[in-house]
Amino acid sequence: MRLNNLFGTSGVRGLTDKEINEEFCFNLGLAFGKFLGEGKVAVGRDNRPKADKMLRAAKKGLVKAGLEVKDFGILPSPELSFHLVRIKAVGGMMVTGSHLPIGMLGVIPLLKDGTIVFGKVGQKITEIYEKIS
Repeated sequence: MRLNNLFGTSGVRGLTDKEINEEFCFNLGLAFGKFLGEGKVAVGRDNRPKADKMLRAAKKGLVKAGLEVKDFGILPSPELSFHLVRIKAVGGMMVTGSHLPIGMLGVIPLLKDGTIVFGKVGQKITEIYEKIS
């Protein structure tokens, strides 16, 4: 899956188990982890079906990249940004259905200040992702 057209202003969105599947989430976690380097990363999810499975896969990728994962469980996306800053994490990742129709999920990578990855930073992560996937 190429991220070029999917890495928008609110992360990556797609059909659950097709575009947003465990392999994709693992590889995105690994790519984002390689981009971040070392340190703690905060993660969370909503209660959308399969968000737990996708977050587990993303966490495995983050750990493989050498990051210490702090899982905040089920919470609203803005709360994860709060915790990320509070624990001085180098980044974060939220798996959420948000306002998307049932059958779709989004993965939202966050920078250390709690802002959503997009633009040039998103392109750098895309390049890392494409090399490992």
